[in-house]
Amino acid sequence: MDTQSRTGQRIIHYRYGDPNAVLKVEDVTFDQPIGTGEVLVRVTRSMIHPGDLQLIAARYSDPAEPLPNGRIPGLEAAGVIEDAASGALEGTDLALGMRVAFFASGAWQSYATVPASSLVALPDELSDDVSTQVIINTIIARQVLRLGLRDMSPRPLRILQSATNSAVGKLITNFALQEGLEPIRLVRKPDNAAALPGILPGDHVICTEGEGWQDEVRKVAGDDITLAVDGVGGPMLTEFSRLLATKGRVVSYGSLAEAPSDMALYSFKGLTVIGATILTWQDDTTPEERDEDMRAAVEVGLSQKGLFGGGHVFTLKELDQAITAVTAPGKTGNIILTF
Repeated sequence: MDTQSRTGQRIIHYRYGDPNAVLKVEDVTFDQPIGTGEVLVRVTRSMIHPGDLQLIAARYSDPAEPLPNGRIPGLEAAGVIEDAASGALEGTDLALGMRVAFFASGAWQSYATVPASSLVALPDELSDDVSTQVIINTIIARQVLRLGLRDMSPRPLRILQSATNSAVGKLITNFALQEGLEPIRLVRKPDNAAALPGILPGDHVICTEGEGWQDEVRKVAGDDITLAVDGVGGPMLTEFSRLLATKGRVVSYGSLAEAPSDMALYSFKGLTVIGATILTWQDDTTPEERDEDMRAAVEVGLSQKGLFGGGHVFTLKELDQAITAVTAPGKTGNIILTF
């Protein structure tokens, strides 16, 4: 382990609130000691997830909570191993100088000290731009299906999906097809409905912009929908309760809509809602499942590069524009920071 100081930048906030108002870019010297089992990564790319901005805004927590030492956001990045604690890399396939991606807190900085267990080695063929998009979205997609299919008997034949043009939605479709499920994909815009079958196979893509889309779903599946996954929330959860068969299951992994849901039919029909979040992934999975998810992230990045195209890269000087782009209407592609 070396002891040299490194200079760089970090994104930090000292209070919760509107990300454009509270986030700051600071110059900083990185000279903190590396703890047992930890690795120092020189970050090259980091993705901005919508959930990152929700955490900064304290959407699901107390916005008055003090942050005297500040908080560095970000959960996913790609980079290079610069240093490691003694023994941290033993028994792994990792080495100093190796390109890696990681899932750990504090990703939005030039140098991040993270647990060695949070890293996955990157093949040369996988670019940094793609590598910083694969881990969290793959984990969420696989966890959504894992929770949805767990202990379901009989196993469903199809799956009803909302938000299928999103990054996570496309990955859910990809893994659902691998599971032998028949996706019924819902999108908001007709042009997205026309484009999706060319990205991933499957005949049933239905636009929800106009009236009567529920009838189109029923023409495909009748009353035989026992599993649905939702990344929208609000009125979409209400519509799912009308489309699902009695004792059906919904896995909810997002809440893009800011409107309430009518949950009356959930109790009347004996429906189940399961929440899926990246924040409980480690508690909800076995070590073997976590290893499989990390390997699957690299594999899907290599085999389905088209799912990660169209990303938009911003410098730290363009942080405000990057934040705005995350939730811009009609956004295509993920938003990436370069360090």
